[in-house]
Amino acid sequence: MKELITIHQANLLMLALLIAAPVIGVMWGSFTRKVPRGALIGLAVGGGNYALWTVYNALTDRLGLDTVKNLAINLVLFIVVGAAAGFAAAKFARPSTDAEPKISQDNSDV
Repeated sequence: MKELITIHQANLLMLALLIAAPVIGVMWGSFTRKVPRGALIGLAVGGGNYALWTVYNALTDRLGLDTVKNLAINLVLFIVVGAAAGFAAAKFARPSTDAEPKISQDNSDV
């Protein structure tokens, strides 16, 4: 039985995503007039994906593809990384509260 996709092809796909994600982020940022933010988001997505792919491959090579231990460790890893990414996205998506609200001083009652 032949594989649908080889390890080499999957590695090339992940490398292409690592390169393409920041470019897509810059393009998205240019539409929203936030180019640096788009580039950082793209870099985080591409770099994070490539890092997880590398860790997944290392764990799978070490523990074996069909082991419960491998499944459990990868499950915990992806839950922790997903939760961290969700919290980070929520923090950066929130509007900034640094600006003080302007209090109007209407003296019409005097």
